[in-house]
Amino acid sequence: MRWNGRTRCALICIAFVLLFSAFSFRLVYLQLVKHDEYAGLAAEKHVYKQPIYAERGAITDANGEVLAHNVPVEIVVADTSHLNKEKVAEAVALLSRDLKIDADELWGKLGSDRHYIVLKRDVPESAADALRAKLREENLRG
Repeated sequence: MRWNGRTRCALICIAFVLLFSAFSFRLVYLQLVKHDEYAGLAAEKHVYKQPIYAERGAITDANGEVLAHNVPVEIVVADTSHLNKEKVAEAVALLSRDLKIDADELWGKLGSDRHYIVLKRDVPESAADALRAKLREENLRG
């Protein structure tokens, strides 16, 4: 058989088409079928999680004198969607005594249509923990 230019060109084109088809099928296989496996391997290789437990410190001036320091405080909030009418009276009595807020003011806040209500800000952490324990003891939610 005699190889003329046209036959050689056709064979080379067919070889390239087969080669690119093989590469295309391999690419589709890796992208669609093996995606989860290779994504997991890549994440293991490139993602490193290390928790850093940092406590904020005092702010000092150039002479080392403390300008500001941390005072851990909490915010006392109420979710009125968890309170029914009978529980509101108990909650008002407990909260007004412990937070030193007027009972009428608490009735007004807890009687509103909003679900998330800030009752008091800047409550010391120890007082917030004690209040949380009393609320659990009285089985008051919200």
